[in-house]
Amino acid sequence: MKIGFQSLALPTKGAVVVGVMEGCVLLARGAELDEQLGSLLSRAMKANKFTGKADQTLSVFGATGTVLLYGLGDGSKIDELWSENAGGSIVGALLAGGDKEAAVLFEPHVTDGVVDEGAAARAARLAFGGLLRTYRFDKYKTKQKKEDLPALQKLTILTDDATAAKKAFSGLNAVAEGVFMARDLVSEPANVLYPTSYTKRIEELSELGLKIEVLDEKQMAKLGMGALLGVGQGSERESRIVIMRWDGGPKKQQPIAFVGKGVCFDTGGISLKPAGGMEDMKWDMGGSATVVGLMKALAGRKAKANVIGVVGLVENMPDGNAQRPGDVVTSMSGQTIEII
Repeated sequence: MKIGFQSLALPTKGAVVVGVMEGCVLLARGAELDEQLGSLLSRAMKANKFTGKADQTLSVFGATGTVLLYGLGDGSKIDELWSENAGGSIVGALLAGGDKEAAVLFEPHVTDGVVDEGAAARAARLAFGGLLRTYRFDKYKTKQKKEDLPALQKLTILTDDATAAKKAFSGLNAVAEGVFMARDLVSEPANVLYPTSYTKRIEELSELGLKIEVLDEKQMAKLGMGALLGVGQGSERESRIVIMRWDGGPKKQQPIAFVGKGVCFDTGGISLKPAGGMEDMKWDMGGSATVVGLMKALAGRKAKANVIGVVGLVENMPDGNAQRPGDVVTSMSGQTIEII
């Protein structure tokens, strides 16, 4: 979905989202829209149990299109996190409809006579939450009907300081791309995402400026990584370690390191796991997906930090060469480990 920011004004097409304070109080632009619609919004609120309580929604259908009323409560709890959650709720409600475009009237609210500050940052957070809500993984669905696909293609946030909101959103958009990549990786089946294919996907991130280093099994053996190699020795698919480096901070600044577990499929090996729920074992690489998504987000928003991400990618399978219970392996630190 495309996200845009424009100056606060009444939209001329598509669905409109209007914030309502508790007690059915419309803000200035919302009241102006209500007047244009012949008090349709006011009458709809009276006819329903909508009061403007925080996170309440009410869809109103008029001659000009859909108007989604969204409760703001008394305004005291509206911060960046609240706005992010509200963005997800708003887009969720819009996705249930058939509008291709929607605009949010993001108006400054008044609490105890004081106009809110930081509206641009919250507008960006609302857009971020809305964008995250659009995520779908339907890559392998071959019989989707047109009516099952989301119609919403564009969301525009109308705010007093569109330039500042757009600037604040640019970094959040990069974070969303990292989140989407992590979700994609976790959602892939194990016959598609395995150590070597996973490595190739990570290597593509070098286009963002990440420095990528890959260790194969020979290199890992030379370094004494017996514990990691032991997990993957029963699989036909070779294990890998991938090191991602983002150097966005001062040269002398010590880096922060993140390490993620990447067992692309975990049968349990010779100690085979029960059949029930075995398909979920493709998720044993979720830690690595988090690290990869993080590194993509850092590079995408050009973070001013030095960060290293390391993922160990293996597949645990029960063939004749798999680890046995009682085997002893030696880790890179020299520590011996008995496999039980």
